[in-house]
Formats: sequence, structure tokens, C-alpha cells
Amino acid sequence: MNQYSRESILSALDITYGKPGYYDSPEGKNPWEKIWGLTKYAIPTGIFFSTADAVLITQARNALEAANVLGYWMVPLIGLSTAFTSVTYIATNLRGKDDKLNYACGVLACGPVLHAWKRSTEFTFWGMGILMAAALLKKDAIESGYEILPKTSFIHGNYEYDFSMVSEEWPRRPI
Repeated sequence: MNQYSRESILSALDITYGKPGYYDSPEGKNPWEKIWGLTKYAIPTGIFFSTADAVLITQARNALEAANVLGYWMVPLIGLSTAFTSVTYIATNLRGKDDKLNYACGVLACGPVLHAWKRSTEFTFWGMGILMAAALLKKDAIESGYEILPKTSFIHGNYEYDFSMVSEEWPRRPI
């Protein structure tokens, strides 16, 4: 079998973007799966932003500068996802409850990572505020059973009726 066969690519994508997900196990269980459940979204986000930064803003001229830009984006994003997941896991196990306060503790743990990344108190407070709102909204959505951004199916046409100009076969051309 070819090393780049369809099955191997699909299995790699399933490991990367399939399971385990953050909500596949209950809160307070399987910390490594939960860390990977958030980190698998931080990695492509970091690659996207670092590539855009290296090409459009920084205009890195060599591999060392490109690696520096990659580290500037990847390390904090992975650190944020790991800090949030770890502290939420610890708070759930210490308190013995699964509620929004655990998510708030996880966001508060992201504060030092944000501040070390940008070295700006204003960015840290605004970032923590946005992360707090997003985390509490997501936790409320999980507890209440609704989706924040539901998946919609787009119908590009009404196929119940035949809208063709001629419903039968076209007449033959005279020879």
C-alpha cells in the first residue's frame, strides 16, 4: 500500500481533527485527550497567523526569521490552550463540581500567558475578557443544550420541479 494512500491520509486527519475532542469525555476525566482537543485547533490557527505574519507583515527573509515568527504565534496559542485545559481539569477535580466557575478559573490561568506574550496590561485584560465571555458562553451552551453557531445546510436550488425549457427530448434538426 502506498504511504500516501487515501486511507492513511484519512486516518491521519481523523486523529488530528476527529476524536479525541474536548467534550468526548466528562469534565475532570482524561486530561491528555482534553489538552489535545483544544491544541488541535491552536496548531492550525498558529500556522495560519504565523504564515500570514511572515509573508505580509514581517516579510521574513530567511528560515530563522520565519521560525521566529512561527514561535511567536504557536507557543502562546498552545500555551493558552494547555493552561485553560489543565486548570479547568484541576479545578473540576478539586471542587468536585462541573460548573462555570471551573471555566472562569481556566481563563484566569490564561492571563499570565497573554501578558507574557504581548507584555501589555491592556491586551491582557481585553483578551481575558473576550476569553471569559467565550468560555462562559460555551459552557452555558453545553449545559443548556444549544449550539452557538449551528451548522446550516445551504440549498442552492429547488429541485422538486423541472424548470428546464423543454421537458421532453429536443426536436430533431432538419438535415
